[in-house]
Amino acid sequence: MPPRRATYRLQLHAGFTFADAAAAVPYLAELGISHLYLSPVLQAAPGSTHGYDIVDPDRVNGELGGEDGFRALVAAAHAAGLGILLDIVPNHMSIAGTANRWWVDVLENGPASYYAHHFDVDWGAGDERVLLPVLAERYGRALTSGGLQLARGRGGLEVRAGELQFPVSPPALGRIVRRAGERIAHPELQFIGDALSALPPSADSGARRRRHRDRAVLLARLAELGDRVAHALDEEIAAINADPVELDAILEAQNYRLAHWSVAGSQLSYRRFFDIDSLVGIRVELPDVFAAGHRRILGWVDDGTVDGLRVDHVDGLRDPAGYLRRLSEAWDEAARPPWIVVEKILSGDEQLPASWPVAGTTGYEVMNRIAALLVDRDGERALTDAFTEYTGQAWDPAGESRRARLDVLSDALHSELARLTEAAVRACGASPACRDYTRAEIEAAIAELLAGYPTYRTYLGDDATCERGREGPLWIDEPRDATRGGVNRTASPGERGRESPLSIDDPRDATRGGVNAPALPAQRGRESPLSMSDRGRIAHAARAALAARPELDRDLIGFLEAALAFELPGAEAIGLARAAQQVSGPVVAKGDEDTLQYRQVRLLARCEVGSDLARFAIEPDEAHAGFAAGGPHALLATSTHDAKRGEDVRARLAVLSELPEAWRAAVLRWRARAEAGWGGVAPDRVFEYTMWQTLVGAWPLAQDRAQRFAEKATREARLRTSWRRPDPAYEAARRRWLAAVYADAGLVAELAAFAAELQPHGDRNSLAQLLIKLTAPGVPDFYQGSELRDDALVDPDNRRPVDLAARARGLRELVIAGDGAGARSGGELGAAKLWTIHRVLALRSRTPDVLAAPYRALAASGTHARRVFAFARGDDLVTVVPRLGVRASGWQDTALALPPGTWRDVLTGREVAGGLQAVAALWRSFPIALVLRVGA
Repeated sequence: MPPRRATYRLQLHAGFTFADAAAAVPYLAELGISHLYLSPVLQAAPGSTHGYDIVDPDRVNGELGGEDGFRALVAAAHAAGLGILLDIVPNHMSIAGTANRWWVDVLENGPASYYAHHFDVDWGAGDERVLLPVLAERYGRALTSGGLQLARGRGGLEVRAGELQFPVSPPALGRIVRRAGERIAHPELQFIGDALSALPPSADSGARRRRHRDRAVLLARLAELGDRVAHALDEEIAAINADPVELDAILEAQNYRLAHWSVAGSQLSYRRFFDIDSLVGIRVELPDVFAAGHRRILGWVDDGTVDGLRVDHVDGLRDPAGYLRRLSEAWDEAARPPWIVVEKILSGDEQLPASWPVAGTTGYEVMNRIAALLVDRDGERALTDAFTEYTGQAWDPAGESRRARLDVLSDALHSELARLTEAAVRACGASPACRDYTRAEIEAAIAELLAGYPTYRTYLGDDATCERGREGPLWIDEPRDATRGGVNRTASPGERGRESPLSIDDPRDATRGGVNAPALPAQRGRESPLSMSDRGRIAHAARAALAARPELDRDLIGFLEAALAFELPGAEAIGLARAAQQVSGPVVAKGDEDTLQYRQVRLLARCEVGSDLARFAIEPDEAHAGFAAGGPHALLATSTHDAKRGEDVRARLAVLSELPEAWRAAVLRWRARAEAGWGGVAPDRVFEYTMWQTLVGAWPLAQDRAQRFAEKATREARLRTSWRRPDPAYEAARRRWLAAVYADAGLVAELAAFAAELQPHGDRNSLAQLLIKLTAPGVPDFYQGSELRDDALVDPDNRRPVDLAARARGLRELVIAGDGAGARSGGELGAAKLWTIHRVLALRSRTPDVLAAPYRALAASGTHARRVFAFARGDDLVTVVPRLGVRASGWQDTALALPPGTWRDVLTGREVAGGLQAVAALWRSFPIALVLRVGA
């Protein structure tokens, strides 16, 4: 296993295959990368551009080059000394088309399928059919318009809905075959039809085996009966297609129910990935499902093909701790310790559960920590006022977060809310305490609870993490004294608000609280999640729900709070708790990342995956504490495939915090100049404010890229348009407005001039964040192409093709030059980044012990001390970078004390003596410094 020096993320797809990745290996090895970090490689849906829509976990993706291509890539990487970190997708599979044989079998056989338990489907909830919202027109119209048809395909009889195909269940097929046999007086065909109709529907293992055995025999015999039978079947199919009533009867006999696509917004019978109907949840917590989905992956770990695993969407799993423990067992810890990193958003000071056998996360918290470090806290008030003045919107991240989450719960994730409400109705129905609450009351309470979670999810219900799983509150069947009250005691109006089922003398500490605990602070984010247990986070959500909606029934909220905390006995309550833990993450993600951060756009540098908008900036002490606590094998990221914008766009936008008044004056001037672009449509000021920042942050930005970003930003914001309900008139006006901006030569010149003013300061920020990432504890991660200027915007813009050959040529030129003088000349940011990466990764390779030494914060002295960020790794390496440099003219008397000895700058080769050194001298020929003790 190569030492974990640095990872380089490659996005694989049909346009960038295993062969293309193998061709890049020499360049990445020369750059100093130790591990190729590959997007998923298992068979994905046809045409997938990302690999997260897996359809077959037993095959390597043929569009990428298949098994042979993958083996060739691994061989090339290993020959060059590179390992493989592989992205895996345990939470969901794609059910688009017919490529997923597991899912096709489920649609054909329903609960009797061998794979029925593989998918998170509500088989026991009333109608035991899978709802498929795939029709382009309403079901009734599709029946009569020809949009739904029976047909014979290569795999037998199928239902067709446009270009989509679905299998026919054996009972429905039997009905058709029987009638075809009657049509031509064919006794054997009639027998086959009757036998198909009589196949056992039970999910019992013995009955299931008989069903599949007999079905295979019957279908094989049916295929042997010749042209006369085929002609009779065709006639019967034609008759059914001509009779909507008969066609409906056949479709009603399927194990699925076809419906208009819009139905997905309100009712689904399966857990999906966020709001993507074609991605269905997998029950990977079941041992046989885990084994079936991980056979190839675990084999690669076992034989050394893969060195590490990146687990996608770990919060979507029913039992993350159990899953990760099972995954880690694939490694022989004595010979090769596990290397598992998880895609996980840590909110505030939240820490990964101690029971998880992982190296850490993929680094979103690092990305946000560095971004906040580069923002000037002194500009917060002015930028807040500028946002409010321009948009007319109040700056209210806490309130707007709740509104955004409730918006997505009523729209994109309403099916998830409906499924969770159904579970809550069952839990309430099982308890006399809450049996008479209506479904509407329960749905409102559940929605308000989910809208107030301070973290993406909780991890209760597991022996390693559950804090009160076996100890519940006192309910109907337990006595309470008069001071405690309870759900079976009617409270007077004066008492309501002071008591709850988790009552005032319940033995809980203040951090765990309950709905009667102290009031919430004015802004979410000032109460550190670190001060809470998972139980306390649920209590926080309960208090927030009552604060937002005082009319909610306190007893109902208390009951649901206790249920979500695994404090109530019974399968219904526990099922509700487990389901809620899988739903809360998508609610927070869609509400905050994909809605809130396109509404509360005070400073886009702080609108990023995992950002807390209430935290404008952090100071060096807080950043040092975060880096010092980092694990040595966790990833350190500054750009990812999920990021809202590239690292260098964020670095440039951070400069606005140092120039808030100049920014305010500019955007108000630009607003007036571009006003006519909206025509007769009311202007969208939030979008405009987003777009001005995007233009100056990524300038020069081609109009086609800007237009694509504009569509995504406004649809995600859900203020004037959305993905599910686009407003054509508004969107046409938005496109005209942006086109008018680009057509105004004077305005474009002003934008370019403002961007040029920001650029040198933004470039300095970019180099600072790069050096921090390269030298802080952890494994620096590079998203494809980000080793040069990274001006990417949100997906899919950040998946544009990357010219790795040009980067290889640039690196060779730097290496030939030897001293990197051109890279340090202050010209092109890309060359400076490439030089810095190459030099520091060479140091990590040459002296790994130096970068493994303890992290120690260093403090500068002098006028601009807070504008310097410095730290040591042990006694032999010191990182010194600037922050907030717009007003630090000459850095004046600011200095940093180096330990005694002679030091050499890794980036410039210049030697300096120990003792007090002016930072201006350290940055004389390059705006960042990494000094190594000579002889180390």
